[in-house]
Amino acid sequence: MKYKKVIGNMVVKNEDRFIWFAITSILPFVDELRICDTGSTDQTVKIISKIKDKKIKFSQNNVNTRADIGKVRQLQLDQSNSDWILLIDGDEVYPDYLLSEITEILEKTGNRLEGIVVGRFDLLGDIYHYQDNSAGFYDLWGKKGHFALRLINKKNIPGLHIEGIYPYEGYYDKKGKEIISHCASKFYFTKGCLHHAMYLQRSSLNARLSDTFNRFKYKIEKGIRLTPQNIPRVFYGAIPVGVPDVRAYRPVCYELVAEILTPIKKLKRRFY
Repeated sequence: MKYKKVIGNMVVKNEDRFIWFAITSILPFVDELRICDTGSTDQTVKIISKIKDKKIKFSQNNVNTRADIGKVRQLQLDQSNSDWILLIDGDEVYPDYLLSEITEILEKTGNRLEGIVVGRFDLLGDIYHYQDNSAGFYDLWGKKGHFALRLINKKNIPGLHIEGIYPYEGYYDKKGKEIISHCASKFYFTKGCLHHAMYLQRSSLNARLSDTFNRFKYKIEKGIRLTPQNIPRVFYGAIPVGVPDVRAYRPVCYELVAEILTPIKKLKRRFY
């Protein structure tokens, strides 16, 4: 039993390769899932419609500028009648053990927390390899690595609102102070990690879509092999007709190029 009601907020566009896995993985955890599609031209909307669950509140709102994305997120925030908000992207897939960890934290200490920072496996080439955490560039309260603030306690942050332009928008309190500058003791860092497909092909239309913001992140690198128990359960189950199967291993050509590029990238990260 979760400590408090949790509402998930998603803003998506052209995410048809991973959107089914992302939604399916998180549905058992949330009490409600608000999804806004901002103009997909691939199969994203069709795939979302395949998921028959009363928890899903789906809407469409085409956006033309990066600033419009912040407005959509603010609208979702305003409409979320709960203490806890889960922020989830269409390329983020949650394993069961991570959701269990989060549930336990909400039950034990959720009342005093302002947020939960979730670790990430940034996938490389396929769903079985991820980038070393030392390559992560996020820096919160002296910690660096692959992670993101993904749960926010709306009740404990009066006047919670969004400022800034995507992808650099942030969450602020009523005094205009960004919440990531609040006291570190008010935030929990998970031990488990979500699976983040930012560096993989996210749409069946193309790896890089010029009409989709922030979609130029494809990377080639050897990475670290995931153990089977760390891979989300939704990747092992049956997949509905029309949902892309993303479970193929990365091709030999990727491996060959990765062998060449990885030492160079590691050397570059060491000095820059």
